[in-house]
Amino acid sequence: MTAAAKTISTPARVLRFLLSLTVGALAITLMAAVLTWGWDYYTLPQMRRPFHPYHSLLRPSSYMGLVLGAVATGLLVLNLGYLVRKRLIAVRWLGSLRTWLDFHVVTGIVGGALIFFHAAFAPCSALGILALAALLVTVVTGIIGRYVYVHVPHSLEGRELELEQVREQLDCCRRQLEEIGIRADWLHLRDAPAARERTTGVPRSFLSLIIGDHQRRRDYRQLRRAVLSSSQLRPSARQILPLVRVFCRQWQWMVRYHEWRGLLASWRFFHRWLAIVMLTVASFHILLAVRFGDLTILGGAR
Repeated sequence: MTAAAKTISTPARVLRFLLSLTVGALAITLMAAVLTWGWDYYTLPQMRRPFHPYHSLLRPSSYMGLVLGAVATGLLVLNLGYLVRKRLIAVRWLGSLRTWLDFHVVTGIVGGALIFFHAAFAPCSALGILALAALLVTVVTGIIGRYVYVHVPHSLEGRELELEQVREQLDCCRRQLEEIGIRADWLHLRDAPAARERTTGVPRSFLSLIIGDHQRRRDYRQLRRAVLSSSQLRPSARQILPLVRVFCRQWQWMVRYHEWRGLLASWRFFHRWLAIVMLTVASFHILLAVRFGDLTILGGAR
């Protein structure tokens, strides 16, 4: 199977997406049910909450609040499995890096949401507020990083591709399109484009990401119009256009390779240290809560 054919082979990707969507939908449904049930309590000011009948169930130090916090903490610990799998364990039967990345994203978002439920949407301790803020920033940067990640060329297993591998995939895809009947002048150049030097600065690199998206969509629309306007190619458009889409994406990969790889490296640095800060503050919050908190699960007041 050619590199281009592998790129457009999507059953595994669709399965991962459906699995992530199912788990995410189930988690959202359960949290929405709890939010609806406890809405009267969650919308009360802090001073009036102790008089609400749900206070003994939903306050952070209650049995339910502690279980939610423990589950969230467990998910955030499991969230680190992606880093362990990527850096330390190169065993394929454990699953591809793409699967672990999807797990990383789902556990991060669900774990972060559960922390809000644990805090009853009104954290009051200084460490709790700091931990929640660090978690929120980490989750937001993670979502941004997921957007950056999909723009950097990866293999089907999830490893980042080197520049020559990207060039080979682009050349292979271009040859296939020419064999199908796509004119060479439709593909901009006969030779693969040269990769630009890395843009200095994260803002400029992120702007390059947005511009690259716009150019990729523009190039695809132009090629699509050319295919559909050709009486020879139009009958096979359903088979040709997915390969055209791959070509446009790989063209941008090639042109902006250094920029996007550099942006991903910068994002990983910030995201990693934000995660370390979050886990450190959360650990102190847990230790202080166990040592000095009036926790129901440890025999405290109900």
